[in-house]
Amino acid sequence: MSNSLIIKSLSYAIEDDELLHDISLEFESGLLHAVLGPNGSGKSTLLKNLSAIWRPTSGTILWNGENIIGMERKAMSRLISLVPQNPQLAFDFLVEDIVAMGRYPHNTHYWTASEMGLIQKALEAVDGWHLRKCPVNRLSQGERQRVYIARALVTESPILLLDEPTASLDIEHQLEIWLLLQQLVDNGKVVIATTHDLSLSERHCHSIAVLNKGKSLGQGTFSSLITQDLLRTVFGVEQMPLAESKHYVLSQS
Repeated sequence: MSNSLIIKSLSYAIEDDELLHDISLEFESGLLHAVLGPNGSGKSTLLKNLSAIWRPTSGTILWNGENIIGMERKAMSRLISLVPQNPQLAFDFLVEDIVAMGRYPHNTHYWTASEMGLIQKALEAVDGWHLRKCPVNRLSQGERQRVYIARALVTESPILLLDEPTASLDIEHQLEIWLLLQQLVDNGKVVIATTHDLSLSERHCHSIAVLNKGKSLGQGTFSSLITQDLLRTVFGVEQMPLAESKHYVLSQS
C-alpha cells in the first residue's frame, strides 16, 4: 500500500507578495519526485511550507488523508525531514554530532549502541563515515551536503525533502546520491527533490512537477510534461539535447 502527500490549493504570501499561488500536487511513495523550475520559481518556498518552517497562507497539506498543517513541531519532525541547500552552521560541531541531531525528534538524549549504528549506516550511505570526527565547518560544501543528508536519514521520517541535493557535488557523488534516493524510494519513503537540472531529473526521476513564478505548470512524467514550448518559456532553452549530450542550446530570444 502506497503512502501519499497531497497538496491542495496551497498559497503562501509575505504581506502583499504572493510567493506560491494555488498549488495542487500529489507525491506518492514508490516514485522519485522532482520539483523543477528556474531560480526564483518557488521551489525552496514550497519545501519550507511542506516542512512547516513557514505556514501556508491558505490550502491544505494531507498525509494519507490527514491535514498536517498545524501539527506539533516534534511530530512534524518525525514525519518530514528537510535537507536544505548550502546548509551553514555557526558552531563547529563534529560530523557525528551533526548527524546525531537527527535523532532529536525521537527524544534521544544520549547515544545507545543502536543509535551509533544508525549514525554509522547513514554516514556510510553518503560516503561520509571517514569524516565522522571532522569539524563540520572545515568540510567542503559538497561534503557538508552529504552530512546533512545523513542527518535526515537517521531521523527515519517517511517523507524526505531535499533542496538541490546534488548542486555542490562532483559527478561521482551526484550519482551516488541519486542512487541512494532511489533506494529510499524502493524502501517506501516519499522522496521529493528540487532541482533546476533538466538532465538529472530526466535521468533519475519518475514524476516531475514544474513551478514558475510561484505557480504550478503541471505534474507528470518528464516526457509528457517537458515540451519545447515549456523549455523555451520557462527554462530559456530552445530544445533538449541529444541522448549522448547533456548540453543545452540557449534560446536567442
